[in-house]
Amino acid sequence: MSTNELFPKSALPFAAPVTQVTLLEDRAQVRRVGTLDLPAGQHTVLVPDVAPVLQDLSLRASGTGDVKVSDVRARRAMKVAPHEKPEQVQALELDIEKLSERWRRLSEDRELTEQRRARLEQVLERGFTELPEDVSWGQPQNQWKDTLEGLFEKLRALRTRVLELSTQLRDLTQEREQLVVQRQAFDRPDARFVTWLEADVIVPAAGKVELTFEYTVPNALWRPLHSARLADGRFEFESRASVWQNTGEDWNGVRLVFSTARASLGIEPPLLSDDLLTAQKKNEKLVVQAREVVVQKAKVSQGPSGAAPPKTVELPGVDDGGEIRTLEAQGPCTIPSDGRPNTVPLFRFTATPKRKLVAYPELELRVFLTSVQKNEAKFPILAGPVELLLQNGFVGWTKVLFVAPGEEFRLSFGPDATLRLSRAEREKVADATSTDWKTLSKTVWLYLSSLGDEAKTVELIERMPVSEIEQVKVSLAAKRTTPKPKVDEHGFATWVVELAPRAQSQVTFAYELSTAPGVQGLG
Repeated sequence: MSTNELFPKSALPFAAPVTQVTLLEDRAQVRRVGTLDLPAGQHTVLVPDVAPVLQDLSLRASGTGDVKVSDVRARRAMKVAPHEKPEQVQALELDIEKLSERWRRLSEDRELTEQRRARLEQVLERGFTELPEDVSWGQPQNQWKDTLEGLFEKLRALRTRVLELSTQLRDLTQEREQLVVQRQAFDRPDARFVTWLEADVIVPAAGKVELTFEYTVPNALWRPLHSARLADGRFEFESRASVWQNTGEDWNGVRLVFSTARASLGIEPPLLSDDLLTAQKKNEKLVVQAREVVVQKAKVSQGPSGAAPPKTVELPGVDDGGEIRTLEAQGPCTIPSDGRPNTVPLFRFTATPKRKLVAYPELELRVFLTSVQKNEAKFPILAGPVELLLQNGFVGWTKVLFVAPGEEFRLSFGPDATLRLSRAEREKVADATSTDWKTLSKTVWLYLSSLGDEAKTVELIERMPVSEIEQVKVSLAAKRTTPKPKVDEHGFATWVVELAPRAQSQVTFAYELSTAPGVQGLG
């Protein structure tokens, strides 16, 4: 049965191409618009080649003016005949079938050869067992020599054959996997189903009628993807969207809108559970615990700029900062239904960066080039991976969190190859007999050297504990610390080191942690 035989004969073909697609985090909303001259009365119009995966409950249709759509529905039919498949798909399936049959025959040959080899090894094993007995009876050895040489020759030939068959099977497996991947690229939903829309339209007066169809489809999503270039004292940032879709319909020259709305979230507020309160006897001993706390800042909140960039690109969920955002592509876009990523430009801006060389020796012994700049665009930068580019080309990948318009953010462009950094530390515990306070002294030595021909300014950042109780005191050992750092309320000590070409510098950092009698948990 042909495709035209599936359609109702009384239905009028209606060309309504896809004009706009609104992509959400895990689905898409498709809009089709078309016009047709219709006489007055009730008509049934038909829109062919629609995504088979569309959600029927989301299907809506409307007309302009006094035109009324009384009913709209989606119809589907399964393709079962081999001739209904595309020619490329038929050719690929035929090649895959031939390779599978050849692989099966080679596998049987290898199995039989393995069995012959195993039996021959058993014969040789039994022969070597009987050889001493024959020697003891004085039987001639020439006969054994000729027999063993022949058996070993056959064994070597069988082992060579097994190796050849294994190599051929491996090559066939790789070739078949490549064909399967090519075949999967054609495995679209419309390759198995024919889908069309039928709408009953009531036209009060003859004339041109415009109809709009809207529906939601799965198998479509988008994620933010960014690119940052730092060169010649300028910072260029481009925000893009990576789009995947395999809905069974191609989006050709459509308007793409990207939304951070999450339609899958529930609308009911969560229920509170009971909070059980219990009483217990106060512990006479004071037990404290050292812990690490992530310091959150209102501005540059991307964490330590010296963190190493990830080795792979991870696409997190869309983070909109708690408010639904809508971004639009710069022009008409074409997204085929093949399940492959497509990159769509969203916006770009240029800013003047503040370049810094920053090091966190406690975490990593490298000096990183960082840039701090403002988001000069009218749109927020959504959380996602960032491609890093310097004047000489690609550097690596990092990630950025949500950045509002006008907010500062920091990016790291990798380590400086001309700077070397090393770190050493020593701890010493002393008990003061007069006060019974225990004191832990810690000293850190930082050694920085330059191998380049340019003078550079490096920002070194170390940390010391911050006490929250009066029984534990932390103080900077100013006499043993050179040069004097700038210490903030979070315990981060910062030095700005001016390093001449091919020069070296040393920083000594010392602090003391004192605990009152009875305090436990700190060593």
